[in-house]
Amino acid sequence: MVLLTIIANCIVLALEEHLPNDDKTPLAVQLEETEIYFVVIFLVEALLKIVALGFVLHKGAYLRNIWNIMDFVVVVTGIITMAASSQLDLRTLRAVRVLRPLKLVSGIPSLQVVLKSIIRAMTPLLQVCLLVFFAIIIFAIVGLEFYSGAFKSACFKLGTVGNDEENIYIGDEANIRPCWDKTQNAAGYFDAFKCQENVSECRARWVGPNYGITSFDNIAYAMLTVFQCITMEGWTEVLYYTNDAIGPYINWLYFYPLIILGSFFMLNLVLGVLSGEFAKERLRVENRRSYIKLRRQQQIDMELSGYLEWICKAEEVILNEERTTDEDKLRIMEARKRAATKMKKMGKEPSDENNEDNDDDLLSDINIGSYSLGRSKIQSRKRTGRCAAFWKAEKHFRYSLRRLVKSQPFYWTVIVLVFLNTVCTASEHYGQAEWHEQFLYYTEFVFLGLFIFEMLIKMYGLGIRTYFQSSFNIFDCGVIIVSIIEVIWSYYKDGASFGISTLRALRLLRVFKVTRYWSSLRNLVVSLLSSMRSIVSLLFLLFLFILIFALLGMQLFGGEMNFDDGRPDAHFDTFPIALLTVFQILTGADWNEVMYAGIRAHGIEEGDKTGMFYSIYFIILVVFGNYTLLNVFLAIAVDNLTNAQEMTAAEEEEEVGRKEHLEEVRKDVQNQFTDQSQRNKLEKEVLEEGAAVQAVTVNICPPSPANNEENPKVSNFNYKDSNHQNDLKNNKNTANAVAKKSNISQNEFDNDGLDTDSNNSEEDPPPQPPKKEEEEGAFGGPRPMLPYSSMFIFGPKNPIRRFCHFVVNLRYFDLFIMIVICASSFALATEEPVNEKALRNQILNYFDYVFTIVFTIEMILKVIDLGVFLHPGSYCRNLWNILDATVVICALVAFFFQDTASKNLNTIKSMRVLRVLRPLKTINRVPKLKAVFDCVVNSLKNVANILIVYMLFQLIFAVIAVQLFKGKFFYCTDESKSTEEECRGQFFYYEEFEDTPTVQNREWLRHDFHYDNLFEAMLTLFTVTTGEGWPNILHNSMDSTYEDQGPKPGNRMEMAIFYVVFFIVFPFFFVNIFVALIIITFQDQGEAELEDAQLDKNQKQCIDFAINARPTSRYMPKNKKTIKYKIWKLVVSTKFEYFVMTLIALNTIVLMMKYDGMSNEYKTILKYLNMGFTIMFSIECTLKLIGFGKNYFHDPWNVFDFITVVGSIIDVLVNEFGTYNSMFNVGVFRLFRAARLIKLLRQGYTIRLLLWTFLQSFKALPYVCLLILMLFFIFAIIGMQVFGNIKLDSQTDINRHNNFRNFLYALMLLFRCATGENWQAIMMACLSGRPCDPESGLNPPKTCGSSAIAYVYFVSFMFLSSFLMLNLFVAVIMDNFDYLTRDSSILGPHHLDEYVREWAEIDPGATGRINYQDMYEMLKNMEPPVGFGKNCPTKFAYRKLIRMNMPVANDNTVHFTTTLFALIRESLSIKMGPVEEMDKLDDELRELIRKMWPVQARKKKLLNLLVPHNSELNDNHMTVGKIYVGLIIAENWRAYKASQSKMNNLKMVEDKEEVSNHGDTQSADLDPKTATTSV
Repeated sequence: MVLLTIIANCIVLALEEHLPNDDKTPLAVQLEETEIYFVVIFLVEALLKIVALGFVLHKGAYLRNIWNIMDFVVVVTGIITMAASSQLDLRTLRAVRVLRPLKLVSGIPSLQVVLKSIIRAMTPLLQVCLLVFFAIIIFAIVGLEFYSGAFKSACFKLGTVGNDEENIYIGDEANIRPCWDKTQNAAGYFDAFKCQENVSECRARWVGPNYGITSFDNIAYAMLTVFQCITMEGWTEVLYYTNDAIGPYINWLYFYPLIILGSFFMLNLVLGVLSGEFAKERLRVENRRSYIKLRRQQQIDMELSGYLEWICKAEEVILNEERTTDEDKLRIMEARKRAATKMKKMGKEPSDENNEDNDDDLLSDINIGSYSLGRSKIQSRKRTGRCAAFWKAEKHFRYSLRRLVKSQPFYWTVIVLVFLNTVCTASEHYGQAEWHEQFLYYTEFVFLGLFIFEMLIKMYGLGIRTYFQSSFNIFDCGVIIVSIIEVIWSYYKDGASFGISTLRALRLLRVFKVTRYWSSLRNLVVSLLSSMRSIVSLLFLLFLFILIFALLGMQLFGGEMNFDDGRPDAHFDTFPIALLTVFQILTGADWNEVMYAGIRAHGIEEGDKTGMFYSIYFIILVVFGNYTLLNVFLAIAVDNLTNAQEMTAAEEEEEVGRKEHLEEVRKDVQNQFTDQSQRNKLEKEVLEEGAAVQAVTVNICPPSPANNEENPKVSNFNYKDSNHQNDLKNNKNTANAVAKKSNISQNEFDNDGLDTDSNNSEEDPPPQPPKKEEEEGAFGGPRPMLPYSSMFIFGPKNPIRRFCHFVVNLRYFDLFIMIVICASSFALATEEPVNEKALRNQILNYFDYVFTIVFTIEMILKVIDLGVFLHPGSYCRNLWNILDATVVICALVAFFFQDTASKNLNTIKSMRVLRVLRPLKTINRVPKLKAVFDCVVNSLKNVANILIVYMLFQLIFAVIAVQLFKGKFFYCTDESKSTEEECRGQFFYYEEFEDTPTVQNREWLRHDFHYDNLFEAMLTLFTVTTGEGWPNILHNSMDSTYEDQGPKPGNRMEMAIFYVVFFIVFPFFFVNIFVALIIITFQDQGEAELEDAQLDKNQKQCIDFAINARPTSRYMPKNKKTIKYKIWKLVVSTKFEYFVMTLIALNTIVLMMKYDGMSNEYKTILKYLNMGFTIMFSIECTLKLIGFGKNYFHDPWNVFDFITVVGSIIDVLVNEFGTYNSMFNVGVFRLFRAARLIKLLRQGYTIRLLLWTFLQSFKALPYVCLLILMLFFIFAIIGMQVFGNIKLDSQTDINRHNNFRNFLYALMLLFRCATGENWQAIMMACLSGRPCDPESGLNPPKTCGSSAIAYVYFVSFMFLSSFLMLNLFVAVIMDNFDYLTRDSSILGPHHLDEYVREWAEIDPGATGRINYQDMYEMLKNMEPPVGFGKNCPTKFAYRKLIRMNMPVANDNTVHFTTTLFALIRESLSIKMGPVEEMDKLDDELRELIRKMWPVQARKKKLLNLLVPHNSELNDNHMTVGKIYVGLIIAENWRAYKASQSKMNNLKMVEDKEEVSNHGDTQSADLDPKTATTSV
């Protein structure tokens, strides 16, 4: 009842429509009256619970539950709002009631996995949030120092007074731009935006962009602007504002690190944390479920066996009774037989593969009771009745139909029909000919009829029950029924097609059954189906989240966003639009624009800034929705892909095993039989058996009872046999084996480029030495010549070939070629794209000749040396050589035809930049770069099969979109006209801030993104997939009316469903699958390297730490009586450290106090405070310099402090005495004020840990960055060549800020595209027909830009950069930050820093040696997992030290590295075993270190430190193990002696007691009086 009340309350809140100025509709007034009933119901519920549970004091009380606390708050606020007077504005308080839907969560148990994983992730998420918040504060303070008040200047018209935007002169610009104000910024800023002389002047009166919200005028605005930039929405606009205000030269140094650190790194940590927690929570739930299932099964089995036992005993009694008749006994025996058969069937699931043709078994499962009797009567009548011949013929006909339905020709006929149907539906477009329209109309009926016929014959041939056991068949039937409804609907309502029949294209997925991808795709789908509960739960949680925030938005902003210049498209006035607005903010598309409108609605005027508080709503929505909930989708995708890959690996292993078994059988046949005919006969049988098994594996026939499992949900995925389920249990080992196999194959790709094994027969095996040489790389030894004739001319002993071989293998040949490649790449980057006849280009052209000659000579030498193609190891058998040859030939063709057709062939020059990929061949020797490149190649291979499904789904959505929206995206520039006929002549147009209108021509235009044909539809949907610009497309779709008619606002609101479904399928699902694949490939790549070494990633990282770790020195003055010692003691004390930290915190607060428009007194106070802090930090630095002496600079933090203090002093001096006339911008020194904040990071274990791992992940990034830079380089050069001469226009996205005019601008433009910042507008600005730049010499008849190249260029770049390359950042972060969600009791590299610090306390001089007793105390003081812990029992600690067994020097000391490595080895059990095997394991570990760390292992001393040689541990050498074994023996001996002495004492006491008792008895016997007395 309570849940129903909540749902009713939600409906009431949703029905309310908000109007401006608190007006209410009659419905809203009626709905408000219902509020009291809801409050009463919830109050009664709360009171009942309080009475039942108690209020708060005891365990399990009402307020001890978080859901009850929320209920209580909602009820109390409801009562307050009901009781309060109408004068009070309690809208915000009333908004709390929207939390009521959250009670639904507690009532639905399936949400627990998703919710619990999010809740469990809260602790590490808070740590991440703290780091992100810290970064925002640092960047905000830097922005405050540099850009405070920079956006307030604008070009005001001459002679105007006041700061209204009407007085600002815009000129050719699209909107108002900040300008360079000489009075504000006295320093010379070049290339800043300057006002037009004699028209306007730059004055600092403007409120600023976006109503003054986007600014750095105070710390709140600065932090909001930085947060907006981190979310990558509108950050380029802020960058361009700063470029206009102060010039473009230094701003990129602020914004690019902000995006790279903030967006690519820190916010992706959230993803890493959620992914780890989700995997752990799912595992926990699965284990719990399997345990409960097992318990339930055991209970049922026990009950069943008890019941059967009771029945058997009863039957025995009945059988033994004399009165039981023989007929009864026979019935009991038959029943027992049936039961035994049934039990056997339950134990072993029978396969009906051989009973396909048995018609009586088709519906055997439902032959129950009287139905069975009736059926048998009908069948007997069929056999013996008058129509027996007819029924027999019918039965044979059904059998033949069933064979037809399951045949290959029928299967491929259906596939071809589906394909033709898809082609026909896809050919529909706007403006198609009449015959095409008629053709499509009739073909739809033809195909529908064919598919109905196919469905009916399948139903008849297979039987209805069998037909519906296949998911594919159910899907087919559903599509056909919906298609019939659609045809009937469109017949009665002309032109209203939904495009549902296009879903039939999904049947093309069946083609995958005959490809090798089918098993991996099937496993992915099976894995996704198994986690469908989590996905549905997440979607429900997402819907609930959207619902609550939509209702909250309606309460806060409903009716408020009605401005003088109109209401924005995204608002909160009605419930459907509010839902869409929240959904838009969740996707991150233009959320900042909605926030600006929300803030503006509540007041942003001078003196009333209350609207700024409402930004919190949008920030919470973005943080919790976009970065938390939506990342759980990716977490689920990663989890499912891991499962799917394990299943696929298990199947592949099974397939390999089956082939090996067949091979063994074949060999046995050959060995066993000598008779040739007999052998051939048996071989044939074996091969047929193999083919039969293979047929089962492929299984392209529609599913039937013969090849279906029990579970109908996944029945269409046809597991090979029942043993497959068992094989999946061992999938981990098989996955490893397959990973190993894939790694080998990848290495083959890297070495030879082609799989040469498949091209060679057994008689002509490929020579192994060339492969090895390729692997060795550029700087290896001389390579032997290939033993083949080159081009049938040059034999192995030919002097010309030998000379070529000698030159190619010269030590510095490849290095020289690399230098030439870099030089040619630099030459390409420095070309002038606008004026092709410029002097620079002419000089570079001569260089091009030289480079081309060098590359041509290199190609000729290599071709003569290696041969062209025919033999293994030849030139064209290597992919890199093919790339080289292509580039050289294209360059030669471009030069030879330069005079005749240079315009067409000059674009080939851009291919020469592909040469930059050749260094990968030599850099291949760098393992980490090789790993990154392998990861990208493997990712592309893995993505390929999902990409095909993605394209198919994209095609389906595109065809549906064409049918829904073709020809409906036209509009007239005069909004009052709605058809092309009306849209003629001229109209008055009122520009913003202008009083007098201008006369403009009416034009009938089409929106840039539309659905008039399949190609345009797919392009539009790809744009939507990237999440950019889709709100405009959505509103255009909702406003669309009919074909060839203009828009009408809100005409088709239901079209929003199409986009919501599309978003869930594509950006939320498919894109996350791409990202997940890259992450898993990256992780697998790292694990594959370690597989042979039998190490996991954590063990490798810990060993890596041990190899590179060095003891740190802690300086301490020797003479304790000097002043230097006292100063040292002061600066190393904890109190001094806390004092400095307090100063930094206070300094931070002072830096945050700055704002634009400060009074002179306030400025002076801040200046003196800054000087005071600078003096204090200078004193700290001086004291440390005196205390530490020259050792001060050994600590990197001290070096940082020193630089900060020197910079701060220069800053103070420049502010006090300097002038701003110099060319150098002295404001740079203000950076040092903010730099002090970074010192705060070294306080706090968690932050320090995050920072350390952050730096660790940077180690893998140079290689990722190099690969990304190469991609950017290639695309930048192509962009310069093709789009560099387009005229700059402020109204488009090719303007002075954003263009391809030179290499740096091209790189910045591509970086903007990679962040997804309005990339589609840049693409549209590069289409054909754009005017050319006057300097290019191409006069008006000629145009620039190219539509075909622009589409391919930008779409391919977005796919490669956003979906592929930039996700390597995510992969690196998830790889390095997995410790955040890992079990904290496992030793990891992030723990080992504590060991180094504790060692430095005992060994301040960093000698690397301490006494073994000090080492024991140190390990006891350190908490696990690094040390033993203070509570560790002594004997347990001794045993660990015995296993560590480090050598002890003559001075009783142990070494730093040896102890650290032994600690890691023992904690993580790296090559540890019984005592008798340790010598062998030590040797294996040494070999492992030599293999994994070859450079470090060359130092023999280091290797002996890590794994001490046996000679140091045996013979007469002392070791820690021997010492502590002795101590344990001594302790045990003492204990033994103590127990012995205790036993002896007890024995003596007992003897004495016996003696005394014996004496007393004797005396009693002698003296009867005494005895009597004593008695």
